[in-house]
Amino acid sequence: LTGTILRGMDLSDKDLTGTILTGADLTDANLDGVDLSDKDLTGTILTGIDLENTGWNTDTILNCVGHSVCSGKGLTGVKLTGVDLSNSVLAGFDLSGMDLTGTILTGADLSNSILTGTILTDVDFTNANLDGVDLSGRDLTGTILRGMDLSDKDLTGTILTGADLTDANLDGVDLSDRD
Repeated sequence: LTGTILRGMDLSDKDLTGTILTGADLTDANLDGVDLSDKDLTGTILTGIDLENTGWNTDTILNCVGHSVCSGKGLTGVKLTGVDLSNSVLAGFDLSGMDLTGTILTGADLSNSILTGTILTDVDFTNANLDGVDLSGRDLTGTILRGMDLSDKDLTGTILTGADLTDANLDGVDLSDRD
């Protein structure tokens, strides 16, 4: 199904074993109960998708590069631990309470995303857009923040132990009394 337009299709509980979805347009499709484990979704358009009851594993490739966007309704319950989301557009996503440990978000647009209670240890945020994202009180242990514009960000109570801040813009950031 490479490059196939499947907009609005009801694919709930369908067996997609062996199906290739690279570059498919799944806008507003119902993927409830679909197992996307080991799928390469590079270039797949996931606009309007609720992946809450969709199966994933760390071999699922969700790479929303180029014309593709991953602007969905919810990712509650989706396992994104260690997933490569480089250059993904996740602006405005509610990622509350998710475990993003080891997730690669290099160059991703996370502007105005909600990260309340999200586990962010060892995440690679290199050159990601975090405009409008509240990082205060967050545990960013081992997080890679290379090249990030953190100017004037409120990092009150933020744990930066082992974080990589190489070439990060920290203008206006109060780092006093930090570990």
